[in-house]
Amino acid sequence: MARLLSYLLILASLTLLPAAFANANQNGQASDMVKIAVDDLPVFFSPYATDPLELQYANLFFDPLFRWTDKRQIEKRLVAKWRTIKPGVTRFYLRKNIKFHSGNQLSSKDVIWTFSQIVKEPQLKRFFAGINSIKRVDKYSFDLHSALSNTQLLDYLTHFFVLDAAFYTQNKIDPNTAQEIISPQHNKLLISGTGPYQIKQYNPALHLDVVANKDYWQGQAATNELNFIKIKSANSRQFALLANDIDISASISNKTIDTVHFAKSKSLVEVTSSNVVFFTINDKRSDVFKRSVARNAIHLAINQEGMVKHIINNMGSVRATFTPVQQVELELPNPQLPTYDVPRAKYLLDKIEMPAYLTLLVLVDEVGNTPEVAKALVNMMKRVGIKLVVTEVTDVGVWNKQLFDYDFTLSVWQTSLMDSNNIYQDLFVDSELASYIGALFEQEKSLNSIEDKVNLFGEMQEQHRIIPLFFQNKIWATDNKYNLATIFSINGIPYWHLLTTN
Repeated sequence: MARLLSYLLILASLTLLPAAFANANQNGQASDMVKIAVDDLPVFFSPYATDPLELQYANLFFDPLFRWTDKRQIEKRLVAKWRTIKPGVTRFYLRKNIKFHSGNQLSSKDVIWTFSQIVKEPQLKRFFAGINSIKRVDKYSFDLHSALSNTQLLDYLTHFFVLDAAFYTQNKIDPNTAQEIISPQHNKLLISGTGPYQIKQYNPALHLDVVANKDYWQGQAATNELNFIKIKSANSRQFALLANDIDISASISNKTIDTVHFAKSKSLVEVTSSNVVFFTINDKRSDVFKRSVARNAIHLAINQEGMVKHIINNMGSVRATFTPVQQVELELPNPQLPTYDVPRAKYLLDKIEMPAYLTLLVLVDEVGNTPEVAKALVNMMKRVGIKLVVTEVTDVGVWNKQLFDYDFTLSVWQTSLMDSNNIYQDLFVDSELASYIGALFEQEKSLNSIEDKVNLFGEMQEQHRIIPLFFQNKIWATDNKYNLATIFSINGIPYWHLLTTN
C-alpha cells in the first residue's frame, strides 16, 4: 500500500512538470512527434565545445567519420574507404555529394578545419592526442598521420564529427558559444553539420525539438520530429511515460522499474555499456590499510551480488575484476564471483586495531545509484563493527581535491570507447579515478608501457585497493510501438534516425 501511495504521489506531481509536452499539439507540432524524457539538455551545440554535445545529440546534427554498430563492427559514415600509405600515414576518402545543412558540400577542407578546432580544446586530448596532423590530398581525400594502431585510430575517429568550415567562418559563429532560446519562427541557421536532424525549437530549461533533415545523404529519417524534454527526476520521467505524457524515457529509476510491467503497452530496454561502480581503499589516511588483511576484510564484508539484486534490480552484473568490453552475463549467485563472508570479515577485523570510524567520499552519479550504494555500505560495515561516515559531492573538482582525505571512495566510470588500449587510457588519465590510480602508478618506477600499467591495475584489484563493485546497464523505458531496443550501438549510443514504429 505504501508503494502504491508513493506511485500516486509521483503521478500527481507530473502536473508540475514543464509544459513542453503538455501543449504539443496546441503549438502546431507534427502529430508524429516522438517525446523523449531526458535528465539534461545540451548548452553548447558543438561536439568540441567546453561542455561538448553528448553523443546522442552529436549524432543528431553531425556525422562522424566512423561509428560503432550494435554488432561491435566499425561502420563507415562520412568515409567511403581508407588505406595505409606507409607506416604512420593512413589515407581516407570521403563520400561524395554529401551536403551540410547550409547546402555547402562536404570536402577534405572541412575535415582539416574541424581538426584545427579540436586541437584548441585541451579536454579533447584523450580522443585526439594520438593524431599528429591531417593533410589535404584533394577535394575528397586526406592523409592522417598517427602512431596509433589501426583499431585505436578508428575507435577515436568515431568521435570525429565534421563541421561546416565555410558556414562557421563566413558567419563568424563560434561553436563554443552557449546557445540561447530558439523559437519556431527563428529562421537563422545556428549550426551546420551533415546529420539527420536540425533544430526547430530550443529552450535549455525545457526542451530541444528537432526535425528531420530532408536532404540527409542516407535519406530522410523515418521519424520526422523528436522532442527531448528535460525532466531531472528519474521517477518523474518514468511516470510521465506511464501517464502517456511522453513516449520514451531515459535513465529511469531502478527502484520503480517494476511499475513498467503493470502497463502492457510499455516495456524496458536494457542497454549494455562500460559503466562500472568503483570502490577504492586508501592507505594514506589510515596506515591499517597498508596491510592486505585489512583490505581483504573490508572486501569480504561487501555483498556485491546483493547490490546488483536490490539496488539495480539485476540490471547489471558482478565480475571479480574489471575487463574492458566484456559482454559476458554471469548468473547470480556464482562461485567465481567475489566472496561475501561476514563471519570471516569479523574474524579478521577482530585481530586488527581499526580506527573508531572510517570515512567514505561519494561522487553522486546522475542516475543516483552511488548514494544508494553508500547506504548499503554503511549497513554492511555496521555488521562487522565498523562505523562508516559518508560525504557526498557532486562537483568533480571538489572530488579531486578531497580524494585522499578519505579511507574509501565511491564513483561511477564509463566510456564510449571500444578499443581496450583506448579504454584503459581513458580510465587511467581522464576518469575520476585517474588521480588515485596515478598515485599508485607513481610508486612503481618501471612502468614503461600501457601493458605494464594494465598488469599493475589488475594487481591493484587483486590486492583489494580498487574494487569494481558491479557493472550497471542503462535502463530506458518506451511505449511498445517504437523499436527503441534496436537503435543502440554496442557502446550504448542511441542513433535516433533509426527510430521507427513497429
